[in-house]
Amino acid sequence: MQRAKPRHPIISSDKLQVTGLVCIVMFFSFAHWAISSAQVFPWQTPLLKIWTLDVGQGDALFIEFPTGEQMLIDGGPDDTVLTKLGSVMAPWDRTLDAVLVTHPDADHVTGTVAVLDRFDVATIYESGIGAHTPFGEAYEVAKVDKVVKVVEQGDVIQVGDVTLKILWPQVTQEGRYAENRNNFSVVFLLTYGKTSVLFTGDAEKDPEHIFGPLAGDVDVLKVGHHGSLSSTSWELLQEIDPEIALIGVGQDNSYGHPHPVILDRLSQIGAAVYRTDLDGDILLTSSGGEPTVVARPLPF
Repeated sequence: MQRAKPRHPIISSDKLQVTGLVCIVMFFSFAHWAISSAQVFPWQTPLLKIWTLDVGQGDALFIEFPTGEQMLIDGGPDDTVLTKLGSVMAPWDRTLDAVLVTHPDADHVTGTVAVLDRFDVATIYESGIGAHTPFGEAYEVAKVDKVVKVVEQGDVIQVGDVTLKILWPQVTQEGRYAENRNNFSVVFLLTYGKTSVLFTGDAEKDPEHIFGPLAGDVDVLKVGHHGSLSSTSWELLQEIDPEIALIGVGQDNSYGHPHPVILDRLSQIGAAVYRTDLDGDILLTSSGGEPTVVARPLPF
């Protein structure tokens, strides 16, 4: 006599527990992304989001524009940026509208190489300055077959209502190599409504007297060269008078960044200082009015 087949498949309690755990993890991962990306309440005013990512002793910033486009500015000293991008982007998203490389020093470009390998990047913006270093050469290889646009003073990148105006360098030449790559960093002013943010890369004092007056009064300064004494002159601070200062820097770094003199200058000018070695990842948001800053918004 043929045994009747069971009506429902039998699933072990262990499998049910594993399945349930996976569902819970997926739910909270999606919920975290949705909230951080302002996707839960689509009727809210679209936000400009600027992340200063904690990638150690280096720079990596991620911009999500109100229109949804995404831009990475530098990639830090290693592959940590990949994990960070996984936290601020949707799990299935493997595209970037733009990567902007301020200059090809290792602490800015090493993670960028990994990003170019893992992500489909529509456009790379750079100064055209190269570096005869293993990291610089790896970047040159990684950007082959990519759309590369060399920018210089006066160029404008427009993304919806957000304007990125290039303030420095004045003259670029693709394939050119410079002894002081810091002073050929791409410096730009981002404006969105009443919000203004000055990104300075590792630019030092020499060009500050040129791009400072072009920037004028700003809300936020991405402090140059990780708070090194070589950048962020008193003259620049008086010119731009920032209310907020962002510093990408590694814990207990051997350079002594940020320098106490720079921190004192920022204090004297009245700027609220946020630094990745103390505050972790830093999220700045704006709906076109006064920007808001939150430290450590990511769970790891």
